[in-house]
Amino acid sequence: MKRRATMDGPQEQPAASYKIHVKMLKTVTLDVNCTDTVDQIKSKFSTIEGIDKSMQELFFAGIHLKNHGKVADYNIMPNSSVELYVTDRMQISVDIPSDVPSDGKTIRLNMKKSNKVVDVKAEIEQKEGIPINRQMLIYEGRHLENNHMLSQCGLTNDPALLLLVRPTDNLHVFVNVGDKRFVSLTVKCWHTVAIVKSMIDSLEGLPAWNQILMQPRSGVDVVLKDSKTLQAQGVKNNDILILQQKVQHMRNNQTVQVFIRLWEGKTVTMFLNLSDRVEEVMKKIEEKLLIKEGIYYLCYQGHHLSSFDTLQKHGVKRHSTITIRLRLRDPNPVKPRPGN
Repeated sequence: MKRRATMDGPQEQPAASYKIHVKMLKTVTLDVNCTDTVDQIKSKFSTIEGIDKSMQELFFAGIHLKNHGKVADYNIMPNSSVELYVTDRMQISVDIPSDVPSDGKTIRLNMKKSNKVVDVKAEIEQKEGIPINRQMLIYEGRHLENNHMLSQCGLTNDPALLLLVRPTDNLHVFVNVGDKRFVSLTVKCWHTVAIVKSMIDSLEGLPAWNQILMQPRSGVDVVLKDSKTLQAQGVKNNDILILQQKVQHMRNNQTVQVFIRLWEGKTVTMFLNLSDRVEEVMKKIEEKLLIKEGIYYLCYQGHHLSSFDTLQKHGVKRHSTITIRLRLRDPNPVKPRPGN
């Protein structure tokens, strides 16, 4: 390259612009300088053809061109032909937060769109030493499942993922539902309290909207927030949670918790008003359990409950057990809804 001498010493002449040809299914001509990097060439090609830089691999004379290398480094002359291979590679940023903000870090990974989420976790394990089973990857608020390919996750160009590190995935918690009864649940540490309430609703028939979940701490029962995870609120393996029902505090309507024992021996929980007539209770049972009308009757303490009397008149109290008895004329009733 020619240099022009000056009083201050040799000075480089402006680099001359010339053309090279990039081959794929068609040939695209680019204007480049000998000082351009391969990354700059990819950017120019991306502007024309819309193919992201991360998906481009360039070769010249059988040599793989590296992003930081310059045109002159590879002796690419005017009108040379550079070969382009389009790959499914993509770069991913992973944010790894810490309890101390200054200790957080971001790592970058080179992946393929055909890789699965678990492959990303394997790269993180190799770089950061965090076991795969302790990793949870979040993208735009969504949990990415291990068996999903990156191409299925709706990732944009250069996506940023959030890594949550969990101490353990499964938690066993015991919920005191009253009357010295405990329900054992296997949950995830990243489950919200709202999810746990839904599980209790499914198992016990206690409406989720009517539940208050509390955790004993230093002699005080602290109410857990629905929108927060168990891990965020300090719930640990084998912890005992306390369940209260909001309606138990509504004294004016005399709403109480009552257990309904089915003919199959299973028991479900309902909240009934003591001033309800038995026929009203039966309608609620039919709606909840999908039992056909007229094929059963209700018993309490061995006595047939009259349809037109109230529960209070029959002596039903809080935590009483009412039994469903089938009439002989229909031995095959509709089975209760699963989960109730």
